[in-house]
Formats: sequence, structure tokens, C-alpha cells
Amino acid sequence: MLQKSPNPKHKSQNRAGLLRHLNTREVLAMLLKHGGLSRADLTRLTGISGPTITRTVQDLLDAKLVEEGEPSKALLGRPGKMIHLATSKAGVMALVIGQDTCEISASGLDGRVQGEADKFPMPRSYSEFLNLVSQKLKLAKPKNGVKMMGLGVSTPGLFNQLENKISSCPSIPFLENQMLAKDLEANTGFETFLLQEMHALCLAESIFGESRNLSNFAVIDITHDFGLGVVLNGQQLQGHMGLAGNLGKLPIDKNGATLDAVATDDFFCKTIARLADSKIDIQGAINLFRGGAVDAMNEINLMIDHISTGVATVVNLFNPERIFIIGNLLDAHPDLFVNLLEATRRKSIKASFIGCTINRSKANSRLGAVSAVIGKLTTGKKFSLK
Repeated sequence: MLQKSPNPKHKSQNRAGLLRHLNTREVLAMLLKHGGLSRADLTRLTGISGPTITRTVQDLLDAKLVEEGEPSKALLGRPGKMIHLATSKAGVMALVIGQDTCEISASGLDGRVQGEADKFPMPRSYSEFLNLVSQKLKLAKPKNGVKMMGLGVSTPGLFNQLENKISSCPSIPFLENQMLAKDLEANTGFETFLLQEMHALCLAESIFGESRNLSNFAVIDITHDFGLGVVLNGQQLQGHMGLAGNLGKLPIDKNGATLDAVATDDFFCKTIARLADSKIDIQGAINLFRGGAVDAMNEINLMIDHISTGVATVVNLFNPERIFIIGNLLDAHPDLFVNLLEATRRKSIKASFIGCTINRSKANSRLGAVSAVIGKLTTGKKFSLK
């Protein structure tokens, strides 16, 4: 049976939608970098055509993400009205759900915290969590008339987009099967946009990080688990239910040990604590290792080898242009990151590795939560970079 060819009109629309989103990201990136620019400045700095810049700026004005100021001399050419991020009139509430703590903050559209972030221990039940978080969100809302465009939430676990609920969260079991976004909206009045933490980090890299003009990149977070977020051709890889990217369950030795178990900051911390016979946090573990108080070089080298297996898997499977790595244990010794790159090179397809740059990431979960709202406002869609 002959298969129907893809509708060229649909392909053209998809391509146009992706291009429009990339243009929006590029304009936001320039405003984040320079603070304020005219349309002429944006045209020259981005290489995007004048009419396209005009449409993109109008979209951002309609979304109240930017504001128009008085005419000022452009970097080049004739004076024009300056376009600024609307940080004085609009902001975003952010909730970061960690394994043991929560953090609430109000941020400007530039990602900067307004006031002080409120970090507190994780409550013991869902009802306690919902009540406490709702109260703290209301208290954290700025009183200076700044309009909050919504609440962005970064959460661990697996978020089922089809059912709009957290389907699995071993570190915080009471969140499982809860309609968290809907409940927070009902309790706070903030329109709420929830992202799984790795999806949020990808979006943060896209808006605030170094991947603003990239269509193919990956983010790896080795803080607690071996988390992975992947963007291919401008779209976040999510899978049927939004559960894609769970690389941490990959077995890496004959005993069945997984990347989640033996290739993370948490495992590094437990290893140093065991050798030092002391209860310490990650920074304490790094300090002990740096100071030579424990001899753990063999253990650390094995961890780096395990991490490189995960990184090389990403290189080989997805052929990204950039990989951004989040994690603290790489700070324990100057050679660890270099060793990681070399081990990854040995396990990677040569052409894919040569075409991929691997960097440390500057993104964090708070920026991810902020990005959940900005991403919605700039694209009209939740949970997507497209």
C-alpha cells in the first residue's frame, strides 16, 4: 500500500514555527546581554531581517516581556526607540523542589532574584507541602506593583504530560500522582507551569545560557541522579508521556550498578564520608579530598570513568553540538574535567566527539523554574522549546 506523503504545508508551518521561536530566543538573548537595544541594533547584532525583528519585538510587547522606551542613539545608524526587558513591570515567581528542601523566589525577567530567596526544609506530607508553599508564595510576591506573569516550578521525578501529574518521584513519594500545577493554581492564583527538573535546565540553557542559538544540545546533571535533557532540532526530547531521557538507569558494570548509583555528587560525598568516617556535605567532601585528608584517587577515577560512559552515550546517540554538565565533584581536582573529556573521547564515535563541545553549565534549577514561565509566554506552549 502506498503511504501518504507528508503534507508540505504542515512541514512548512513546523519549520516556520521553529524559526520564529529561534528568533524570539535570539532577541531575548541580546536584550539580556546588552540591557536595551533599538530595533536597528537588534537587526545588526542578530543578522535577522528588519521586518522579522519588527514582528518578533511586537510579539514580545504583546506578551508584556519587553517594553519600549524613549528614542536613543543606536549602536550604529539612526536613533530608534529602545527595547528593554520589562523587569520594572513584570516578573516571575519560582519554586524549586529539591530532594530535601524547597526554594521560593521572585525574579525579574532577566532571571535576577528580587529580594531574598526563601529556602526551607521539605514538608512531610502533600497537604502540609501545599499549604506551606502556598503561604510562602503569597508572602514572597513583590509589593511594588510588579505584575507576576506566573509561577514556574522545577521538580524532580518523572512528569507525565499526558495526565498532567508527577508519575514517579522516589525522593518525595507524597508528590506521586498529584496534580501539583492545578493545586498550586487553585491555592495561590498564579498561573502555574511545571517542568521536570532536566527539562527546566534545558530551557534555562536555551534562554539564559550559552545555547541560545543552538538547535541540538544536551544537559547532564550529576548532582543527585544522572539526569539528562536533550534538545534535537530545536525541540526537547520528551517521548510519548514526557518521560524520555532517564539515562541514570543505564547499567554500567556486570553487577548491575547504574549511573544513578555510582556516577553522581551524592555517591562522591558518600565515598569520601565513608573513607573519612565523618558525616559531611558535598563541599565538605571536596575540601577533604583537596586537602589530602583522604586517599580516594582510585575511587574518584572510577567515578569519572562511569560518568564518561554516560556522556559518551549521549554523544553517540544524539550527536549534539554542545553538552553542558552540572555537578560539583568535578571541582574536587583540576584534572578531573580534563580526564572526563579524554575518557569520553575514547568511548565516543570519533566524528561525533569532534563535532561536540563539552562544557560546565552555568544554569540552575531556579533559572529553570523562571524559564518555564518565559518559555510559555514566548511560545504559547508548555513544556516545549518549539
